[in-house]
Amino acid sequence: MSGADGTGFSGIRVVVVAHGPPVKGGITTVAMDLVEDPQLNAEFEVLFLNTSQNDAHRGSFGVANIRRALGDAVGTFRLARRGAVVHTHSVQDPWLVAWRQVAIAVAARLRGASVLLHNHNQPPYMERPGEYRVGRLNALAFRMLDRLCAADILIAAAGEPNLRPYLPTIDLPVIANSVVVDAVEPTTADHEPPVVLFIGELLERKGVIDLLDAVDLLEARGAPTFELRIIGDDRPGLDPLKDEVVAEVRRRGRGDTLTGPLSRADVYRNLSEADLYVFPTYTEGQPFTVIESLAAGVPIVATDIQAITNMVTDPENGWLVGVRDPAALADAMEQLLRDPDERRRISEANRRLARERFDRSVFRERIAELYRRHGRPRR
Repeated sequence: MSGADGTGFSGIRVVVVAHGPPVKGGITTVAMDLVEDPQLNAEFEVLFLNTSQNDAHRGSFGVANIRRALGDAVGTFRLARRGAVVHTHSVQDPWLVAWRQVAIAVAARLRGASVLLHNHNQPPYMERPGEYRVGRLNALAFRMLDRLCAADILIAAAGEPNLRPYLPTIDLPVIANSVVVDAVEPTTADHEPPVVLFIGELLERKGVIDLLDAVDLLEARGAPTFELRIIGDDRPGLDPLKDEVVAEVRRRGRGDTLTGPLSRADVYRNLSEADLYVFPTYTEGQPFTVIESLAAGVPIVATDIQAITNMVTDPENGWLVGVRDPAALADAMEQLLRDPDERRRISEANRRLARERFDRSVFRERIAELYRRHGRPRR
């Protein structure tokens, strides 16, 4: 749509409602990718309502969270207007979070705006079809959202059969998370010695202990020498569960593998030097680290969970192994460490996949299409 001045500005106001800085994580990353995208800002009037919260009270029922939810609704009402699009990002359960989305949607509709939900939750993408369950209050909130909203954007197709029973009428478009593939320098996947990366939160549920067990097995059986780098925030006092995992890494004599927190640019530099990305996680929604590894062309060894199999194919993009299976993890790592030709083949395939499915241009155009469809320019 072109404006009267010929600039291409559509006049459609878009209000992105999400947790922003200082909060980190997938929701914040996607929201800031939208808010800071120059091409979206050239076409739409993009505004940001930052709903960053106190993690200590997340999801709990109390006066503070009720006040915050009402504040978010008031903020939405102030920024929205007739013909605008309110694009609100959330996990959509537990029930209090879902009803916060209802409050935001009601505020937007009172102003004459359309509402797009964006579901970042893990369970709908992890559970088998039909196995996702929510309580009665949460289900009631979903019924309200089904009437108030135009669409609920999913990050993977696996969420559709689990959310459709709760949202029977609105659109459920699938738009994967993204990175700018050209901003990620590709690896050769053929370094000497090979570099093995883990990137993620230093938590047991991310498979860090399984990775340590697999590395111990590889050393015991005389596997090829490699360099291990564990990228994650290892600063003490942030989370007692992280402190326990960091202590275990050091107790096993692997403290020198810890890089500490890194900027995105430094993470990309490490990916460009990597030969394997190992991610033995137990549960995910759609991990950005896998997308970034694909963009860098790094062969992947990860757990065979639905969130991962939605993104990569074994053996086209790497090897998938069972959850909590250090022996299988070690076997997959060893075979790829011994086969640089296979690593190079996978590297090329991963780079192609990233361009086709996870590049920012794909994400941007799908999102912009929804904004154009559901928004109206201001007269």
